[in-house]
Amino acid sequence: MTSQSSWYQAARNWRMRAEEARAHADEMKEAEPKAIMLRIAADYDKLADWAEKNSTPFWRTKNPIFPSK
Repeated sequence: MTSQSSWYQAARNWRMRAEEARAHADEMKEAEPKAIMLRIAADYDKLADWAEKNSTPFWRTKNPIFPSK
């Protein structure tokens, strides 16, 4: 997972994981586990930010499914 287009997909996945972690945190009653889940969500967002800065969206890469002739 080192290509720039792979990082773009990874960023999307990490954003979804951050959203899931925040949703779990919203359901928690105890302060400490809730804070931990929110930190996890923030860390996923940081990973996504980094990946977005180091990625190329798939539409800017050569399409391996339909190679140019």
